[in-house]
Amino acid sequence: MEIKDLAYALKGPIEKLTALVGNEIQQTFSNRLTEYQVEEYKRNFFSKTILHRAEPKSLNEFYQPLFIHKENVANKRVPTSSARRLLNKYNYITIIGSAGSGKSTIVKYLYTNCFDEGFKIPIKIELRYLNEFKGSINDYIYNEIFHFQKLGFSNPIIDRLLSSDSFVFFFDGYDELNSSIKSKTTKDIDSFVQKYPLNKYVITSRPYTSVDLLPLFTNFHVCDLEPNEIASFVKKQIPNSESELAEKIIKAINKVENHSYNTFLSNPLLLSMFILTFQSYSDIPQKRSEFYDQVFDTLFSTHDAVSKLAYVREKISGLSKDQFEEILQLFSFLSYFEEKFLFPSNYLTDKLDIIKSKKKNLNFDNDKFIDDLQVAIGILNKEGLDYTFPHRSLQEYFGALYISKVSPENKRTLYNKLKLEIDDNIASLMSKDHFYGLLAEMDYNNLSTHVSIPLIEKLHSELIVIPDITNEIAYQYYGKLLLPLCILLRTSRNHKEVHAEVIDKNITFTFWGDRSNRFEIPTDLPKEFLDSINFDLIKEKIVNFQKCGERIINSLRQTIIDNEKSDSEIIDLI
Repeated sequence: MEIKDLAYALKGPIEKLTALVGNEIQQTFSNRLTEYQVEEYKRNFFSKTILHRAEPKSLNEFYQPLFIHKENVANKRVPTSSARRLLNKYNYITIIGSAGSGKSTIVKYLYTNCFDEGFKIPIKIELRYLNEFKGSINDYIYNEIFHFQKLGFSNPIIDRLLSSDSFVFFFDGYDELNSSIKSKTTKDIDSFVQKYPLNKYVITSRPYTSVDLLPLFTNFHVCDLEPNEIASFVKKQIPNSESELAEKIIKAINKVENHSYNTFLSNPLLLSMFILTFQSYSDIPQKRSEFYDQVFDTLFSTHDAVSKLAYVREKISGLSKDQFEEILQLFSFLSYFEEKFLFPSNYLTDKLDIIKSKKKNLNFDNDKFIDDLQVAIGILNKEGLDYTFPHRSLQEYFGALYISKVSPENKRTLYNKLKLEIDDNIASLMSKDHFYGLLAEMDYNNLSTHVSIPLIEKLHSELIVIPDITNEIAYQYYGKLLLPLCILLRTSRNHKEVHAEVIDKNITFTFWGDRSNRFEIPTDLPKEFLDSINFDLIKEKIVNFQKCGERIINSLRQTIIDNEKSDSEIIDLI
């Protein structure tokens, strides 16, 4: 849709709303709402991506329509090509997907599609902004949207508008809420939806955040790209003038020996990374962390347009590649564990000043360094007055890389802090599963030694001395300790003895292929759901774990021993 056509597209939905405000302000209200929506449309329709960092591209140029599937119906793909069709059928939906699966881009597409179809008035709220906001989500919508944009004029009028059925609310990035406000915000969202039930609602999140337990919402998961969609995606990212490059990439993906990597390339972000790095690294990495390493190398060494990979842009800060990477590791580590995903200018410069004060080998001008990150490398975007990574997973990668490289003594201290955090706050672990997955790839032995094994041992030692598993004990361990066990096993390397997989909203264990030791646990267990729990089954499975927990620990320990032994044997060869 052309920008000039937006006012016409908004005419119907806005006219319906103006009947709810007084005659004397109808025209003013209509004009302001139109202006606000036009600006928001442009913010969502034009985007920078990891492949297109020089200037924003329209969604039409690069978006490959994605599908979602309902929980328990994984084989039935639901299209997201029409906001009207999707949201006429489902009033309240959650869209859950792993890092890089395309959740936020789906929201951008559905948001702009509302204009194309003349379907209600979309309001998008990036939930990370609530981390710095003092108040409820109701306050945020009233104050930061309707009052700040001068759309509603008074609280009674805003209430009247919201009580109609005129809006679609997109709450994007539930997983980016700080753990300190997540529980409260969840209740606020539930209260807001119940207060204004006639509107449509969409929430996006990574898995393991408990968002799937909001009672009114139907849960959907983002589908992986299928082979024909992968080819279409590649062609959309590369200019028509570079069609030969697109065909080479597709041919490389379709090689028989690369079929085992389809789970990587069915993820839009990782597929984008492969496209970006293809001319330098034509092989598909075996690990996600290797993708990120190749991406940084490509971003640092080349210009930001796919069609100009031979061009190297000057870095005005004068820093080397290793220095850039060290600063990014330090900044990402500090900001990630402060749960900062959006960086105001003063936050960014303050952290850079701290880094320079602690690392005497790093001496640079903050403004020049930030300019290089934006312009020469394209690994930092500016959104209004704030900065952010092109994708949050880059922050996770650099933070995990920092941990993997610190000295053994500092590593023990750091991992002990992480173990205590996990033990005290399950929600923290649940929201960091991608981070721990990357860390497991880069530092498996130390993560297992200092975090995984101690926590599993703690679980087992507490359970082994309990002769009678009561309902109360079953509930405690069901929610408090089995969840960390599950995530830690998922982030550990696959063991022949232990297999864990996510099926819908359950996590399924199989020990030694013995189906009698197979059990499923929900990803969260609020007390209000206690009545629905089959405690007899839970107690049976906890007893099974009492029996086999020691074998899990021994399996993890043996893997570490094997790794150390193989390294020693290689060293002895020289």
